[in-house]
Amino acid sequence: MSVGIVGSGISGLHLALRLQQRGVPVTVYSEHDIDGLRTGRPRNFPARFGRTQQRERELGVFEWDFADAQVRHWAVTAHAADAGLPLEFVAGLRPPSSVVDFRIYLPSLLSAYVDRGGELVTGDHAVEDLAARHDLLVVANGNRSVRRLFPADPDRSPYTTPQRVLCAGIYHGITEEVPHALDIHFLPGAGEILRLPFYSPAGRADVLAFEAVPGGPLEAVAHVDADADPAGFRRQVLDLVAAYAPTLRERVDTGAFTLTGPGELAQGAITPVVRRGWARLDDGRCALAIGDAWITNDPLTAQGANLGSHTAFALADLITDAEGPFDEAFCRAASARLWEHARHVVEWSNAFLAPPPPHVAGLFGRAAADKRIADAFVSRFNDPVAMWRTLSSPEGVAAFVADCEAAAPAPVGAQGG
Repeated sequence: MSVGIVGSGISGLHLALRLQQRGVPVTVYSEHDIDGLRTGRPRNFPARFGRTQQRERELGVFEWDFADAQVRHWAVTAHAADAGLPLEFVAGLRPPSSVVDFRIYLPSLLSAYVDRGGELVTGDHAVEDLAARHDLLVVANGNRSVRRLFPADPDRSPYTTPQRVLCAGIYHGITEEVPHALDIHFLPGAGEILRLPFYSPAGRADVLAFEAVPGGPLEAVAHVDADADPAGFRRQVLDLVAAYAPTLRERVDTGAFTLTGPGELAQGAITPVVRRGWARLDDGRCALAIGDAWITNDPLTAQGANLGSHTAFALADLITDAEGPFDEAFCRAASARLWEHARHVVEWSNAFLAPPPPHVAGLFGRAAADKRIADAFVSRFNDPVAMWRTLSSPEGVAAFVADCEAAAPAPVGAQGG
């Protein structure tokens, strides 16, 4: 048996390392070598929750178990559509999420794979040329050259345009009210403003991100050329934070506030999409899609890296347990099995982009009043299946609240925020 993996993101590398553990010969095809993964602009700002960290421990590649690379609390502010007082709560995230720049994380994983004897081939390769070299080819790279093989699945892709326009950078000069906490401001009709601690190539820093509803007041900053006009960009960022997240603005040291370096910024728009999970190639072989080649979610629910890791481990089990050939039947069946978990992430992520229905808004109100509910809700980001079971219906929220209230006595006093 031989497996080729196209892509060196978290999905491809977790799959490669897991198959390597199982004794399956693997070749990773990457556009970049190890040093190349360390360079360039930040592409994303992933949060890896507890279950992903546990898989990394199983792989022997978890190296960031220290406070500067962790989010331990969430400080949530849900602004009211009628300009009334916002709902606010601080919740403990258990276990903490790990927040490490992929320019640190991915080279570390790829180095481990190579050091353990894994074969790495760098450069740009056509999928059709690689398939004949292996019993199974898995595509985990979502660049334009491979997307044509995996067309969008309209039944699973309700959006055809971006639902958020993103502007996120890595900054110095922001202090924390609650140590190791993520701040998120939900702004009806405008989008979201997030600040989170982040372990970057510059060390401990902060990500400040705007997730703008297209056409809303937060969008313009995503179109400012920060390299050409750094002062104008900085001024616009501070003005938006002051207007829409004033409590966060109070923690920004105007004199020290700056990007950690030139280009430490990601701007653009993402259209959530699920593509077909397999492709028939010209020679009759099939390729299987995972990761960015298969599913692109908006980053608001922070599930992308975690779904990629879960999918990689699940696929490794399917590959090693397979009794027949890795043909179209296998690819169809494998993709269907992977979707059983992935659909919960997709449906939750898509729903989170819309205004919250009454039962979800009510849950935020209960979280603001009861820390047991707040802690349990935030910690459920580690379990997207359970989270979507909770949020998808009024009955799910009612059951979740009842479980929280039955689990432990209510703390003395109101929810502290």
